[in-house]
Amino acid sequence: MTLSASRTSVGFEPLYNKTLNAIPNPVAYELTPAEAFAQGDMVTLAFGKLTKAVAGTVSNVVGVMAESIAAADNPAAGCTYGKVYDHPDNVYRCSIIDQLDSTATGGTTTTLVDSALSTSSDHVWKGALLYVYEGTNAGCIRTVSAYTGSSDTLGFTLPMPAACDTTTKYIMLGLAAEANDVINVGLGGIVLKDENTIDANAGRLSSAVKVGPLVCVGASKVTNLMLDIMIRKSCHIFG
Repeated sequence: MTLSASRTSVGFEPLYNKTLNAIPNPVAYELTPAEAFAQGDMVTLAFGKLTKAVAGTVSNVVGVMAESIAAADNPAAGCTYGKVYDHPDNVYRCSIIDQLDSTATGGTTTTLVDSALSTSSDHVWKGALLYVYEGTNAGCIRTVSAYTGSSDTLGFTLPMPAACDTTTKYIMLGLAAEANDVINVGLGGIVLKDENTIDANAGRLSSAVKVGPLVCVGASKVTNLMLDIMIRKSCHIFG
């Protein structure tokens, strides 16, 4: 059994503003004609008009839709406006998808061994967020402090309550295509899966260059497959 969330976020849900506390009122922008928008969609500017963000979006991010607008209400021949939460210091909560979901094949209180990781590269999972959702150590959240590729061993500085074993089911965030290409609190370059979901299995780095438009500012809801994020200032139109 893999971890399933008790609910999916309504796209990017506004939580609070880092400098103002309360989320500022949304602002109206002209929409790309004939396109449908849903509340919670992340949107960008293209040719002066709003369009939905995509997996490869890295610039001109405006913010998050505050309302839903059907394509029928945004005709090709018209000029329709939609309201957007556009403050660059807004914090949002959003569901993740495609995270690594696996079961340990052994371990100790400070290590988790999983032969399914199947990579000989050291360090690639270092820094990743790991959550044990079932079996021994269920409920524990740890940051991976080391990874030994030859033995498929993840290490933790903070010990688990008990030795990890074959009942330990867990998720881990990040692609780990290169050292530190992982997801955790404080890390930027996180990638969109689409306009309303975070990709938990995409490269965050490309030769140490951040590739995605998001930064994680909280993981208190990782137990429900959600992260708290901000839009990277360098990717935001007002950044």
